[in-house]
Amino acid sequence: MFVGKMLEKILSKVGDLSFRRRILTLLDYLEVKPTDKVLDAGCGEGFYVMLLDELYGCQVVGLDNDHRILERAKKWVREKPNIKFLIGDVTKLPFENEIFDKIILSEVLEHVPDDRKALAEMYRVLKPEGILGITVPNHDYPLLWDPLNWMREHLGLGHFSPDSGFFGGIWAMHLRLYYPNEIKKLVETAGFRIEKIEGLTHYCLPFNHNILYLGKQFYTRHPVPKSISLAMEKFEWEVPGAPSFLNPIQLGLKFMKAVDLLNDTHWDKKGSSLHLAIKARK
Repeated sequence: MFVGKMLEKILSKVGDLSFRRRILTLLDYLEVKPTDKVLDAGCGEGFYVMLLDELYGCQVVGLDNDHRILERAKKWVREKPNIKFLIGDVTKLPFENEIFDKIILSEVLEHVPDDRKALAEMYRVLKPEGILGITVPNHDYPLLWDPLNWMREHLGLGHFSPDSGFFGGIWAMHLRLYYPNEIKKLVETAGFRIEKIEGLTHYCLPFNHNILYLGKQFYTRHPVPKSISLAMEKFEWEVPGAPSFLNPIQLGLKFMKAVDLLNDTHWDKKGSSLHLAIKARK
């Protein structure tokens, strides 16, 4: 019960509701214990690292290949003896064999030139019977997620270039998306046993990812009331924001949550989705 209440508090300012679903799914998959040693491979700004520390107090290593984003992670996540951030490559991990109980590999494989090698490294450093939680973007995504690329691909024209800014959409910065059978085969080829694979989030707003990106760019580059900026910063979950009727961000989030609720009430996790989630065991 404590973890449930604490988790809700920590997620209170997560505006990306598909990210929220990924978090809840991976936590369910990983079955984390306070005695576990967990690797967040491709940790970005360190939200999972912070979350695991706050909920379980376990040992967590956050690894990323971007120096700048790791500096931001260190800024957001308080230094503690059980937390460590490292610069590194997921295809050449700087760890000995079989030292992690659990591994998070969320929204990483689609960026890696050699995704097979990355999975082989996850297998190497995971303990026997350890759990790997993966999420990747689904190539069978819904029309509303990225209408422009969806229409182009279904007309046989392919997608816009990942480097074409707004029009890159879901493909921006991605080397590939995955169909369920593709990611399943890839994970099994690395030696893992897949215990679960499912789609996450079907109902969403049109250009939802662009809306979130532009919103964050606006409040980080322009002067806005502190109550609004705090309402959009997920790491500031301990700081209370302004009441929702005074904050347009909170009002917008309420509408997005109403749309997202359809994923619980009107969708059976079959068909197109924003992401694929995989629970794999060594």
